[in-house]
Amino acid sequence: MDLKDFYRLILRHLVIVIVSTLSGVGVAASVTWAMTPMYEAKVQLFVSTQSSAVDISALVQGSSFSQQRVKSYAQIIPSSKTLNPVIANLRLDMSADKLAKRVEASAPLDTVLINVSVLDESPARAALIANEIGSQFAKTANDLELSQFGGAPAIKVSVVKSASVPIEPASPKATLNVLLGLILGFGLGVSIAILRQMFDTTIKNEQDLDGTALLGAIGFDESAKDKPLVTQISRYAARTESFRQFRTNLQYIKADQPPQVIAITSALPGEGKTSSAINLALSMANSGFSVILIEADMRRPKINKYLGLETKNSGLSEILSGRFGVLKSDELGQYISKFGNDISIDVISSGAVPPNPSELLNSDTFDALLNFLRKSYNFIVVDCPPSLPVADAAIISTRTDGVVIITAAGSTKINQYLGAREAINNVGGHILGVVLNMIPLTRSYGDYGYRYGYGYGYSRKYGSYKNYRPYSSVTNELSSHEKRDAEK
Repeated sequence: MDLKDFYRLILRHLVIVIVSTLSGVGVAASVTWAMTPMYEAKVQLFVSTQSSAVDISALVQGSSFSQQRVKSYAQIIPSSKTLNPVIANLRLDMSADKLAKRVEASAPLDTVLINVSVLDESPARAALIANEIGSQFAKTANDLELSQFGGAPAIKVSVVKSASVPIEPASPKATLNVLLGLILGFGLGVSIAILRQMFDTTIKNEQDLDGTALLGAIGFDESAKDKPLVTQISRYAARTESFRQFRTNLQYIKADQPPQVIAITSALPGEGKTSSAINLALSMANSGFSVILIEADMRRPKINKYLGLETKNSGLSEILSGRFGVLKSDELGQYISKFGNDISIDVISSGAVPPNPSELLNSDTFDALLNFLRKSYNFIVVDCPPSLPVADAAIISTRTDGVVIITAAGSTKINQYLGAREAINNVGGHILGVVLNMIPLTRSYGDYGYRYGYGYGYSRKYGSYKNYRPYSSVTNELSSHEKRDAEK
């Protein structure tokens, strides 16, 4: 993973990283706020020997002796021998063991100094205890170290730096704690993002298609729920352009003999196969081709709802059930509806829901219907059921020129897509390619698809193009505020 991938990873999981970071800061701030402030007072002691100033050799030996002693003294200072008199003198309401936990003594290397620090909730009491420890240990050391001659002390401990009342608390360190919480929270967020990336098995780009061609990339459009058809939005909208590219790629899969009967399916429901089939048919009709759309999903038909057509009492299920033996244009016309004015397509809806859709689709009548329609239309788009729940799409694939699998980017799992592809390949069906649908339009868009048409890819990379339209149509198709922008 290089820096670019890491950057995309964070952007894709930006909410998780932000929430985790803020949580880390919040926890650190809460813990810091809940902690009792402790103040630290420090006192410094100097250890020396009673040596003659003119005896250089004795001075050197005394200095070495003092350095050896201060290491032991640093361990003795927090002991009860020193602290019990301190507690008694200051009338402290605590035991020697409890006070020892607040006292720390250290001896800097190659020195005869001892640094003593005391922590307490009260800054004044911390300074008082530290100074009392310094005074008391001078007496304790003198009692421990007695000269062999006359009982005069061999060691002298002096307070060289008295403790002053601290102003700022030594702990908790609010800035450090919050910074540490921020770092840990950010690290946790990134770790969660990496784990999600590792266990994310959804399809995001053409590298996940296992060699199958990517025919189109359709970005997520919030308006698609209310306006699912490309004829309901601007001809210059990004979704419209994406379906034009999808249409063009289909036509040039085999430039000398493009597929005429095209089946549209998906691995599971909810991936946008029906709306994609309708929009593909409309895009083909927009190029001047005669197109018929067949709703072969006789289990959960939706085309009439999308197109706003009146539900007929007869449709594909009635045709395949053998209502008439020989297909004739005058007889078939009663089953065909027309949608659109300037851009129009013919539609054969599913009809009544039959008890045996797989058997009807596997009949010779369905073959005869497709062969009959081949003579009358340039393209035949067949909307099939999902491939994994039922076998209908696999059956239809053997009777068409090819199948397009619609996948929902970031939602369809790779094994689901592979299962749908395998179901079609196992019966000898030909897969034309895959369309990535509902690509998230987030900052992590680079992880998805391989292009977004003029609306998603080029505008992000090269800037907006909204006024790049035929001059004759700019003022006719723009809204009032867009007209003002165009005139400027």
